[in-house]
Amino acid sequence: MNKLTTKIILIAVLAVLAALAVWPPEEKIRLGKDLRGGVSLVYAVEMPEGVDSASVLTQVIDALKRRVNPQGVLDISMTPQGRDRIEIVMPLPSEEGKALQDGFRTRLAEVAGRMQLTARELDRALLEHAATSLVPTPKDGVTGGRAALLAQLQSSHDQAIEDRAAYQAALEQSADAATLAPIEERIASAELAERKAREALLASSVNEARLKRAFQLSNKGDRLRDDHGKALFDEAGNPLYGPSPRERELEAIAKQCPEYTAELADLVKEYDAYSAAMTGFEDPEDLKRLLRAAGVLEFHIPVSAANPQGVNVGELQTQLTERGPDGTDSVVASWYRLNDLKQWYDDPRQLESLLADPATFFRGRDMVAAQHEGQIFILLYDTDAMSMTHAPGQVWSMKSARRDADEFGRPCVAFNLDQQGGIAMGRLTGANLQRPMGIVLDGELYTAPTLQSQINGSGRITGNFSNEDITYLIRVLEGGELEAKLKPEPVSVSILGPALGKDNLARGFEALLLSTAATAVIMIAWYLGGGVIAVIALALNALFLFGIMAAIDGAFSLPGLAGVALSIAMAVDANVLIFERLREEMAEHKERLRDAIDIAYKRAFSAIVDGNITNLIVCVVLYKVAATEVKGFALTMAIGVITTLFTAMVVTRVLLDVWTNILHRKNLPFITTIFPGIASALRPNVDWIGKRGVVWIGCIVLTVVSIVATFSSGREMLDTEFRGGLTMTLVTRRATDGESASAGGRLALSRSDVEQRIRAIGEAAGASAAVAQLRTASVLTVGDSTADGKASSFQIKVANPAEFSGDETATEPVVDAVANAFSKDIEVTLPLTFKGAGTDAAALQTRPVNADTLGAVIGREGRNESVREYAGGVAVLIEGISPPITLADAQTRLGRMRSQPDFGPISSRETELIGLDLAQAGNPGAGYTSIVLLTVDPKALLSKVDAATWDRVVAQPEWKLVNAALTQKLSLEQVSSFSPKVAENLAASAVVAVVLSMIGMLLYIWLRFGSLRYSVATIMAVAFNVFICLGALAFSIRTEGSAFGASTLIEGFRIDLNVISGLLTIIGYSLNDTIVILDRIRENKGKAEVATREMVNDAINQTFSRTVLTGGATLATALILFWLGGTGIRPFAFTFLVGLIAGTASSVLIAAPICYVARPKNVQ
Repeated sequence: MNKLTTKIILIAVLAVLAALAVWPPEEKIRLGKDLRGGVSLVYAVEMPEGVDSASVLTQVIDALKRRVNPQGVLDISMTPQGRDRIEIVMPLPSEEGKALQDGFRTRLAEVAGRMQLTARELDRALLEHAATSLVPTPKDGVTGGRAALLAQLQSSHDQAIEDRAAYQAALEQSADAATLAPIEERIASAELAERKAREALLASSVNEARLKRAFQLSNKGDRLRDDHGKALFDEAGNPLYGPSPRERELEAIAKQCPEYTAELADLVKEYDAYSAAMTGFEDPEDLKRLLRAAGVLEFHIPVSAANPQGVNVGELQTQLTERGPDGTDSVVASWYRLNDLKQWYDDPRQLESLLADPATFFRGRDMVAAQHEGQIFILLYDTDAMSMTHAPGQVWSMKSARRDADEFGRPCVAFNLDQQGGIAMGRLTGANLQRPMGIVLDGELYTAPTLQSQINGSGRITGNFSNEDITYLIRVLEGGELEAKLKPEPVSVSILGPALGKDNLARGFEALLLSTAATAVIMIAWYLGGGVIAVIALALNALFLFGIMAAIDGAFSLPGLAGVALSIAMAVDANVLIFERLREEMAEHKERLRDAIDIAYKRAFSAIVDGNITNLIVCVVLYKVAATEVKGFALTMAIGVITTLFTAMVVTRVLLDVWTNILHRKNLPFITTIFPGIASALRPNVDWIGKRGVVWIGCIVLTVVSIVATFSSGREMLDTEFRGGLTMTLVTRRATDGESASAGGRLALSRSDVEQRIRAIGEAAGASAAVAQLRTASVLTVGDSTADGKASSFQIKVANPAEFSGDETATEPVVDAVANAFSKDIEVTLPLTFKGAGTDAAALQTRPVNADTLGAVIGREGRNESVREYAGGVAVLIEGISPPITLADAQTRLGRMRSQPDFGPISSRETELIGLDLAQAGNPGAGYTSIVLLTVDPKALLSKVDAATWDRVVAQPEWKLVNAALTQKLSLEQVSSFSPKVAENLAASAVVAVVLSMIGMLLYIWLRFGSLRYSVATIMAVAFNVFICLGALAFSIRTEGSAFGASTLIEGFRIDLNVISGLLTIIGYSLNDTIVILDRIRENKGKAEVATREMVNDAINQTFSRTVLTGGATLATALILFWLGGTGIRPFAFTFLVGLIAGTASSVLIAAPICYVARPKNVQ
């Protein structure tokens, strides 16, 4: 096998691997939040003195992931930012994902409604003699015992009624005891049969909450191992796994209700489809609410199975079965769910025993265990003497937890408590030696090591721990510090709705495809057969780039798409360098095609490598120091550099070898060989050195004008990322008949009208400094406009008040003010105010349902609605609502919140909303100012539990839900906010990125060319490019809102992260352009001491065709990105477009002439 065949096979294999990595693209290509919609939250972390900040951030992130994404099924990333910041990124659901979610929830509620049987439902059916109407209709013909039980229940109930009537008739006829006795026996027998049937039916009932929890369980089973602990594999070599927690629970449910086996299987498919599409929460506020939840660490002594002092274990087990873990009456002990079974067994046999009979398994460890709805619970003491909690008056904290070694050298966990914690721990452990101590985090039992000695301020948890166990314990102990570390509100917020993300993707992808197609057309038109070879190489370059990104699970951002486009432009340049050299060797030196190929590669090699390495330096710096959004550009560009070098130096060369060695072609025609006049036109004979004086004066004038324009603009040059402030996008609602509409059918408004209304909000702000900034807000249209200049999407930018400092942000007051002002024009759910909103006033706003009518329950005469069905439940009074709310809106809000993970335990309760006070008499459509929520939990009726338990289990959770649902902060389609401190950090990172990039590239050029003059030439050219770009940005700000700006799409581009990417890109491109000319000067100079006038002129003239062709192809790319890329990418494209023109000119007119060294007259 010769070398050419080997290379062809290598390229084919790599292409296949890349294609496999990418296909199917909708699954393998991961999109960033700016292309699919998402939210980025940056939180500040309070960092204690003298700690390893990197370690603390890692521990906080681990704990947050367990809280927010315990099963790891959501696409929520958390990364450290600097010393004391954490960035949390989550995608927002698409319309398709929401539709799947709604479909699953509707189907789940419908199936659960039929699977669940309540005592109230049975009572109603029996009174109507319709118990058999509750018989399920099996989908697959599978029948269970429910039909027979329902028939028996109705029969026994009817028989008991008939017998009681007979007994009453006998009494009225003064029957003797002998006559009454058989009747009494029949009554007793019928009542016993009815009770047994009822109990069996209620035991077969499965509610929606249990079903929901079952689906949310992990779908990954434990690895199967043999008796020696070795992993087991199937015949194909795949590892074997046992049933997952979800499979085990659904199997248990199916045994209870075999009639629904097929429907459960269908629900599993629907849930998997919906969960795959819903990779984040519905609303950013849902994520923020979970992040604010405290990480509470506690220690509890388990109830002893052998000696359960002060606890009636049997009664608590019954209450667990009937009411759930939160419904027990005991003030001494409570049930705590096991967090992870892996912490409780050492080998497969123990796991089998644990799953088969948890009670017996834990009895062997002197603990009381029970199962409820597929979960294992352990009974732990709650009393002050047997626990260490954060109850009122108990203030303590875990200072640190770390890896250590015990006296035998085995790994263990050492921890330190503060002074109060040390006293409490000493009291708890000193009285319970040789007993297990449960470690509880956020209400779940993680582990229970045995106390070997008293622990005071510091202690060690020892045992036969693996490294994984040690890490697990440290994470649990550190989790209790979260409340003191994570600040409650983010210091930076960036939200982009799925609709805008989809629009960005469509526009960005369209621009990318068109720019690539334009490049391909230019290459084929210019190089003919060689152009086809170049296009094949470019296609493989793109395939390799996307394949590598898919393989490393890299996410494409909007700047990332720009990086792809630039990578293609750089790949074009590499091929142009090769083909132009090839043309020269054949046309001017009359070389044979094979020899010309060798020479062309040899002479183009240094320029290609140098140009790409300078770009790689930019990418490395950006990836290390820039913000997350810019890192997407850096990553794709860096991969593009690598793939460009490979395709240019390997793929194109192999294709040329195939052309000559396999196809045996002796010639490679170009357009310039067919029409020599074109070649002559692109090979000028200009004395560039002679014209440098006039040209440099013009460049100086342009530079001075740009500097003046830049500095006169001041902070107006900076976008909100770098000066602190807020950017938001308003998207209007659907237009109704008779209203002005956009092409998409949304309400169309004029930009001037929106700007006037926005600034009016600022004028009326009063004492709110943040809202007052809207007086100077800038308003731009987003997307397409109608013929009369109206649009349906507007971007609003407002700076932070001057008095803001540190981590202050204006997000909440500004967004609320704008959303309220435009509430009739946009689709938004406004937060409400009402009596007790945002407080823990459950006791004041809740009433036990202990009467037959609503008026009697809530103390309002004349309200005679029957509430008998909610007896033993709670009535939540929601009074003084502003703005008024309709019952339908309230039902939607409460229903959505009830479906959230943190309200899972109460998601299946029966509820009803009743309006109390209308905002407008006789007009329910105008909403209510007072409503009441009725709900009941059959497992925690006031008649079954004590008042304190009822309040804890029923009233307080419902009031918490009402607060969360009605006061949830709104989210606009797009919001980005930056506190002053975050803005300063971003600005500093941008400056560092530019400076480091410049230093790195200039050092590389100095080393490669061996002369400081070449570096000076490069510095001058790059400085000119940067100043011209800044001047163009300053000019664009002056066109903001003008007809010229609207017609040319040049509307107020300010320096943001995308512009910084554009500046660094153009620096890299300009350097590449300069290097090509400098490399030719070096080649022409050869071993001469200096570069003469002729050498420099010749170098510029010789590379002129390459400059025109590469510049033209890249210019087409930049123009397409600018015109079609959308508002998200347009600032980058504008900067790149201006810089491309300036960079091409500076390479020819500034950098190259500086390399000329005038010779003394006496030197020949």
